[in-house]
Amino acid sequence: MTTPATSKVLPKKETAVSVNANGTEYKVISILYNSRGEGRFIDSNCFEGLTFETSQTSPFLMGSLNVVNEDNMDALNKLNFKSPMSNINEYGDGNLFLKIKITFLDAKQKTVTLLDKFFVVKSKINTVQNSIRLTVYYFVDVIFNHLNNKRQSWSTDLIDQGLPGHQSYGKQTVNSGRALKHLLETFTDQKDIIDEANWDDGLGKIYYTLPAETPALVGISEILNSYVSSDASAGVFTYYNGKFQLKSLKKHITKLYDKSSDKIKLSTDLAAVFKIQTNDTQQDYSNKSTIDLFGKYFDYIPISLQDIRLKDIQPDSTINKLAKNEVIQFNIKTKQLTIHSDQGTINRVEEVTGLETLPDGKDNKINIDNNEVYNIKKKMFVLSDENSTRHLGTIKLQKDLFSNLTKASFNTTGNISFNANKFLYITIDLKLKNKFAEKLPGFWYITKNLTTLSKGTFNSSIECVKLDKPK
Repeated sequence: MTTPATSKVLPKKETAVSVNANGTEYKVISILYNSRGEGRFIDSNCFEGLTFETSQTSPFLMGSLNVVNEDNMDALNKLNFKSPMSNINEYGDGNLFLKIKITFLDAKQKTVTLLDKFFVVKSKINTVQNSIRLTVYYFVDVIFNHLNNKRQSWSTDLIDQGLPGHQSYGKQTVNSGRALKHLLETFTDQKDIIDEANWDDGLGKIYYTLPAETPALVGISEILNSYVSSDASAGVFTYYNGKFQLKSLKKHITKLYDKSSDKIKLSTDLAAVFKIQTNDTQQDYSNKSTIDLFGKYFDYIPISLQDIRLKDIQPDSTINKLAKNEVIQFNIKTKQLTIHSDQGTINRVEEVTGLETLPDGKDNKINIDNNEVYNIKKKMFVLSDENSTRHLGTIKLQKDLFSNLTKASFNTTGNISFNANKFLYITIDLKLKNKFAEKLPGFWYITKNLTTLSKGTFNSSIECVKLDKPK
């Protein structure tokens, strides 16, 4: 009896690059693909570094891959696919994709996956840094490709097409949240792209037709400009775990911290907890939740006072940047002009932001003072007959605050999950606090995160703002 033949060819393992940083060895697997399925590994001969970036103004995760000496890369990185191909050929269709997987071993020698995701390459440039020839691939979430490159006609008329009472195309306005949802589903061809549990259709309405040969990203921006949340606040538009979210800024803040019972509940939007180290041995602890929310013995992530850069509010900000936004509404149907003078003020923004729900909220206020000396106004002229238009001045001022409040920036151990639009908790171990230091403890809103992973380096550079301060 003969023994059946068995293959002795071992499957080719993924080529992982070892990156030692912060006392940890990270395994990085980077594979470039083109639209024909051809691919190649970026191995240690070529890998130079990765960056990941999120911004408060964009829902997408983006970044760059730096590759050394790309001319030699094909010879060093060959894949044995079933078809006879060994490297990437670029055919001019502009479709390059990148898979990135980052892992490390924890204290129990279990593999922890930090990232395992596909991206689309937006652009590629050849450059020189420190006398080394580099090729840089700029990448972004794959879903971006659908919204930026796909071309098809779209209008809010399509949302209720064919339903009774909705045949007057070109005149019927629709809910802004529903319009955005329909646009995303249409251009991505995915009916499950919306996170329904975290989606607020809001109050605002819009009639909009996407111009011919225009990316859906333009339509998204236009719709968001008309968006008013269901509680008359601004919207937070994000993309996590393969789904889009559209939440009220007020709800986003009020869900962060809940102490309705003896236990404190914190939302998943809290990214990390930090303490500014000052080496003050006479530090004291108070009953204020803002300062000692997590207690004296909590394992805070330390930040040296020398390593954090703080920038306070500019004194003239309420004159030239945060002036009252007064909406002048012209009703096209009735030909009436209405001035919404009760909106667009600091007081109104404070009412619709939900800061009273944060620790010591009753003793805190929005992190800026009203301009009591000059009555500076910015006029916003809007052609609309929608009731939600009256809130647009308040929402614009609410958004402007993110560029004008107290800012903090610092570097910490790398973490891709420190996404923009999430929160940090920061406190300080200082007994004698001046007026500026007193408003440091509490929650900060992340506006930007840049994470770098390269040989010897894995850190995140974070920029954030403080929304509230003591009265």
